Amino acid sequence: MTAPTDATPATDAAAYDLTSNISPYLDLHMMFPLLEYIDSLISSGSISYNAMDVAQARLELLKPTHMVDYAMDIYREVHGENAQIPQEMEDQKAGVFKKLEELKDGQAAFEELCRNEEARANLVSSNQ
Repeated sequence: MTAPTDATPATDAAAYDLTSNISPYLDLHMMFPLLEYIDSLISSGSISYNAMDVAQARLELLKPTHMVDYAMDIYREVHGENAQIPQEMEDQKAGVFKKLEELKDGQAAFEELCRNEEARANLVSSNQ
């Protein structure tokens, strides 16, 4: 994010923005609502940050997460609606879906147990 300049009025919210101070202590996923709020301040003219800088920061924060579709939306916001999504993001998305399928397969036996009334009743009655 761009720091406010000397020409910025004293009432600019950027003078009170603690985002850079608290961000190292927040979980990555908690940064996104904060950046969305900063975007709303930019839109209302309350803060003098560059919207593209904030979008680029959001995109960088998204890289290590599994929020690939959101990252693709932000990528299009930064690079244009018709921008070609990088292969790296497409590969990451495929990896996320593959991992999701593996996790679903891994918990299939537990899910079946939960759906089986008789097996659940047996477990409850035997205190297991």
